[in-house]
Amino acid sequence: YKRPDVTATMFDEDGFYKTNDIMAEIGPNRLSYVDRRNFVLKLSQGEFVAVSHLEAVFSSSPLIWQIFVYGNSERSFLLAVIVPTPEALEQMLRDGGTGRLRASISESLQKIAKDAGLNGYEIPRDFLIETAPFSENNGLLSGTGKLARPALRARYGERLEQIYADIAAEQADELRALCAGGRDAPVLDTLSR
Repeated sequence: YKRPDVTATMFDEDGFYKTNDIMAEIGPNRLSYVDRRNFVLKLSQGEFVAVSHLEAVFSSSPLIWQIFVYGNSERSFLLAVIVPTPEALEQMLRDGGTGRLRASISESLQKIAKDAGLNGYEIPRDFLIETAPFSENNGLLSGTGKLARPALRARYGERLEQIYADIAAEQADELRALCAGGRDAPVLDTLSR
C-alpha cells in the first residue's frame, strides 16, 4: 500500500503477480500446486525436495507431534528436529533415555516413507529430539500456527550442521578403513561396507 518500489518487485515484466508458488503443468491448461518457493530445497545431487510436504507426511507418525525438516544444497540428505508426542516422551522417561525412542522414531519415519512412496533422499537421515514443543511463545511458530523457518534455522541450524559434519567425518573414517584393510577382505564384504 502506497509503496510503488515494493509493488514493482511483486510483478514480473509481463505484469503477472508473483505468488512464490511452485506449479507443475500436468497437461494443456492444467496446473497442479507443488509447494511454496521458499519451502523447496535443492540437494547437492540436484533433487528438489518440498519440505512442507515431507513435514505433513511425517507428522502422521503416532510418535511425532511436530517436525522441522532441514537441508541445504551442499548435502545430499536431510536432517530434522522432531518433537515427540506426549505419550512418546512419557515412554522415553520410563525407559530412562532417548535411545529407544530414537530407534522407534527412525523406524516410524522409514515405514511412513515407504507407505507414501518417498525417495531415500526425502527421509531424514538423522534428527534431533526436542522435548519443548514449537510455539508462538518460543518464537518457533507464526501467529497462524505455521513453522517459523528462520527462527527454527537460527535455533537449531548450528546443531544440525554439526550433525552433518559428524556424519561426513564418520563416512571419511569408514572410507579410510576400507582403503587400509579392504585389500585383505573378501570383495563382497568390502563392497557391501
